[in-house]
Amino acid sequence: MKSILVTGVSTGIGYDAVRYLVGLGYHVFGSVRKDSDQERLEKAFPKNFTCLKFDVTDLEQVNRAKENVEQKLSGSALTALVNNAGYAQGGPMALLSDETFRQQIEVNLFGVRNVTNAFLPLLGADKSFAGKPGKIINISSISGIFNTPMSGAYCVAKHALESLGEVYRRELMMYGIQVVSIQPGPIQSDLWVKNTDSMDQYFDSDYGPMARSARRIIEEAEKDALPAKVISKLIHKIVVSKRAKLSYIVTKGKLANTIVAKYLPRRVVDFFLRRRLRR
Repeated sequence: MKSILVTGVSTGIGYDAVRYLVGLGYHVFGSVRKDSDQERLEKAFPKNFTCLKFDVTDLEQVNRAKENVEQKLSGSALTALVNNAGYAQGGPMALLSDETFRQQIEVNLFGVRNVTNAFLPLLGADKSFAGKPGKIINISSISGIFNTPMSGAYCVAKHALESLGEVYRRELMMYGIQVVSIQPGPIQSDLWVKNTDSMDQYFDSDYGPMARSARRIIEEAEKDALPAKVISKLIHKIVVSKRAKLSYIVTKGKLANTIVAKYLPRRVVDFFLRRRLRR
């Protein structure tokens, strides 16, 4: 049986990826941080699922999880690693505390590096494990290629993740390990919903109008978000593909978003963002 590790499976994209991949016959290792989430998921997925309890920022916990997975695989390699764990922190860059900014980077960037480095041997860096080289799939974001006000810490983390993934891809070619980035726009999950209220604390600052507009934009985006199963299906497509694309933008209005993020002059983008945030 082929095995896939997905981090951050308590809700949203991670949870649906477990549901979809288990349904296709894969054995899925999924990480959570809370005992309550572990109990809930083990009840939801009694077969072909192993819940791992670790925080991606805790190297000791990550390495213990790696040893656990290695024992269960009994000499076989992982088919894929899906780096999904992360969160989004809203707020103006000038007012975010150093601790808040560092934590965003710690989880969304260092966490990916921690997990990737720990599980590289099981993905093909150690030839003693039986099986073809695995794939690393990073759940990045459209924010990894397009910066938006009031979500700066998240954008910085995801831009850095895009760079990290590209470096890994070029360094791991010698093992045959492919590294792929998925760049979703709004997806039905708790990612931004959990942080929408954080905008309220800035309403009385100079950033008040921008914070109110940002909250409204997030709420509108959530209403029009794609279902998480779109990402789950794409993960499987990448896993079975002999030569997957290097990155996949997944959002409504993909062409328009691509043009704005990659081709439109930045001053033009600045102009339209400024107008939208004044509404």
